[in-house]
Amino acid sequence: MDTLLGFLALILSYGLVIVLVVKHVNYGLALFSGAIVLGVLFGIDLMGIASTLLMTASEPITYELVLAVSLIPIFAQAMIESKLIEELIDGLKMMLSQRAVLAIIPSVFGLFPMMGGALVSAPLINGEAEKLKVNSEKRSLINLWFRHMWFFISPLVTTLIVVGKVTNTNIYNIIVVDIPAFIVYVVLGYIFLIRPIKVSNVHISKSSFSYSFLKGIFPIALTIVTNVLGIHLIISLVLGIFSAILLGKANLSKVLEIFRKGFRWQLVASVIGALYFRNIIRYMHVDTFIVENAIAFGFPTLAFFSLIPLIFGFITAEPQTSAIMSASLVSDAFKTMLPEQVALLYISSFLAYFTSPLHLCLILTVEFFKSKIKEVFKWLIPLSILVYTIQFLFCYFLIEYV
Repeated sequence: MDTLLGFLALILSYGLVIVLVVKHVNYGLALFSGAIVLGVLFGIDLMGIASTLLMTASEPITYELVLAVSLIPIFAQAMIESKLIEELIDGLKMMLSQRAVLAIIPSVFGLFPMMGGALVSAPLINGEAEKLKVNSEKRSLINLWFRHMWFFISPLVTTLIVVGKVTNTNIYNIIVVDIPAFIVYVVLGYIFLIRPIKVSNVHISKSSFSYSFLKGIFPIALTIVTNVLGIHLIISLVLGIFSAILLGKANLSKVLEIFRKGFRWQLVASVIGALYFRNIIRYMHVDTFIVENAIAFGFPTLAFFSLIPLIFGFITAEPQTSAIMSASLVSDAFKTMLPEQVALLYISSFLAYFTSPLHLCLILTVEFFKSKIKEVFKWLIPLSILVYTIQFLFCYFLIEYV
């Protein structure tokens, strides 16, 4: 295809996805629509559209990802309905200071990524923050910052799972590279958001802490540890779900309620749409076209793992869509990818989404606490840029010199 026409086709198809996402159209439908437009503009016929759809539906990766993104919110619902989240928080409250609890509450809920989940932790923070006379802007920042800390290293984050599958990279290799960013992120959050809060009393009750905390943390620990030890993520998630149900002593009707409330068809649609988008790119060799032309024009390879996901993440304010769109460009064009490159792509997508004014958690949190978004951004943007700069330099060093 002519270079100019090819890039025009890319702009139109990717632009369509971004517009639809910004207009709050389901991510799966947005990606599916963008894939069709991209394929048609690159010359795909009706048979190609159908065969690519059939290929997507029959791939093992599709079944694995659909099951994973279906089970994770069900796991979250099981923890909530069984009141194990409350047990976990209550146990931590017995041991930690009040200001530490402000960080712990959103971080516990952040273990289970859910759309607009910051609104779940916000009311719980409010009572503690009121006692400590924390202003509304600081409350918003604490809720946002510590809720998203697990995006760096948690194997339960759906975006990380999908990116790992799309790029054929072990997610634990990505997590290892992201550890410095996680440490910097948590330390900065503590220094600038938690430490300045004045508090004198610390609650300690070892017996209560041991019982409540261990009961609440057990299903999460069981899921992560079994997966780390080599058990398939799907089985690990099932173990986590049923351990939460058993510990919560849920009856049959409660179990059915957990599965009904926990299933999110939107997540399933987004995975199928993302994989179809990726397969259209592969079927029409769009990835090779982009990379070869971009490199010919002097576009640095590193930009595919940094600049592009930064742009997509900021505009879409949705890390999964951004990361998958970016990963789809490089997954086949770069025959082998280093974990450092994939980790940079993932972090770029996440931090761009995190600081986007369209970020749903940001919008809901600011609205709940009646904060001034300008004051929130005064802290959110510089701290996020600092985290990103350190991680970018770390990844660059590993890519270029190790």
